[in-house]
Amino acid sequence: MNCRIPYRTGRVAILSDLHIDSYMSSGRDVITSLGFETVIKDDLDALIIAGDLSDGPAARWGVALGQLAPHIAPSRIYIFPGNHDYFGGMIEDDNLLAQQTQAIGAHWAQRQKLYHGNTRFLCCTLWTDFDLLGDQNRAMNIAHRTMRDYERIRKNRPVTPGSGFQSPSYMPQILPSDTVIIHNEHKAWLESQLLRSHPARKAGRTVIVTHHGPHLSTAGPVDGLTPAFHSDMTNLIDRFAPDAWFFGHSHRRLRTTVGRTDLRNVSAGYCGEFHRSESKNFIETCIWES
Repeated sequence: MNCRIPYRTGRVAILSDLHIDSYMSSGRDVITSLGFETVIKDDLDALIIAGDLSDGPAARWGVALGQLAPHIAPSRIYIFPGNHDYFGGMIEDDNLLAQQTQAIGAHWAQRQKLYHGNTRFLCCTLWTDFDLLGDQNRAMNIAHRTMRDYERIRKNRPVTPGSGFQSPSYMPQILPSDTVIIHNEHKAWLESQLLRSHPARKAGRTVIVTHHGPHLSTAGPVDGLTPAFHSDMTNLIDRFAPDAWFFGHSHRRLRTTVGRTDLRNVSAGYCGEFHRSESKNFIETCIWES
């Protein structure tokens, strides 16, 4: 599915990991606390939120999105989930999250192409394949033991005929192998879109936006959990040379270039984690000019 962002100023902001509930619990406004009020406003053509708007379940998304309404019209918000947005719910909750998004007048962007000027944005959560450091089984075991994703997200399972309704307490928790399946699906979707010719031909630019990271070079200090935050997407980057790749998840605001691709971590983080002194450089990182 394609969506065209109305073009006025040519400016799009991409942010991840706003964790709005952590600001709400402190009685603070997320945008003014971060020092983003100079950019997140109605003269921005669009705000793309690359996951972790808040902790789930899906029914809370509308309230969280409503916290942004004083700064930018919901019609200019394009959003897809990160891992936290599924907390307290199901890994299959994309339909419910999409309903919450559309009910407030914002746009659902999971596995969507967004066109703006001569730029196409390819958006998806991605998850990871746990193979960043070459030992997938070890990385999956560490993630299963230590990450809240595998405690707080459940999955549907077939109901045995005649057994009746299953309450959420009987729904099994997801496993790393479940998110690897989604990673492979999202990676295949990205490849399929990148194989298609750009409508703007040679003048066209391509920007990938995911929640999870695409490369070790923007991971920061490496430990056993790093493969749960980043995958090695070098082959895809080398093959298709997207102009930029925006992502979040790790809360490490790093930026580098791999080949011809500008990699930008645009994760804000929890209340109190981001310091206003960082705002100027971070705003420059999260803005895309189409």
